[in-house]
Amino acid sequence: MRRDRHRKNDILIDLTSLLDVIFILLMVVLAKQQVSGIDLEKKEAFVSELQSSLERTEAEELDKLRLYTDQIDTAEKTAIISVTATFNPVEPKQRSLKILKNGNTRADEFSLSGGNTKEAYEAFEKKIREYVSSSEGMPVILSIADDGSEILYRDQKKIQEIFLSLQEESDDIYIRAIAEDREE
Repeated sequence: MRRDRHRKNDILIDLTSLLDVIFILLMVVLAKQQVSGIDLEKKEAFVSELQSSLERTEAEELDKLRLYTDQIDTAEKTAIISVTATFNPVEPKQRSLKILKNGNTRADEFSLSGGNTKEAYEAFEKKIREYVSSSEGMPVILSIADDGSEILYRDQKKIQEIFLSLQEESDDIYIRAIAEDREE
């Protein structure tokens, strides 16, 4: 029995590895909490940035909406008269003029062929003047539509002369710039 008692006292339990494991677990838990804290800070910063971005976007969209509303109001108070002049490349003496005024669904067409050119331009000018006089009190924009179709130089010049004479008669008439690079 003596020997058994002696053996019980000789038993040593090495707690070093247990303490190492506990220390490692403690470090993992503390690191995880710190990472969670960083993630929480990042999430809060991200949410804050997202909210400010959303507020800026809402403000920009509101500004755009106001701009569009102003443009629509202006468009309703502005007369736009667009002229298209075309010709047949095979037979350049067969030309036509079309006038389209905002609000109208059909275009007024004038045929410029042969000997009726002068009369057609007079009828064209009369119709343009009708449209301008019917739009009294509001700005009128006169333009030659640049739809990609060819226009003879002489037709372009004649239309410009009519536009300029109308502009000299009224302060409310504006002419959209017309490209000068077209040839006859």
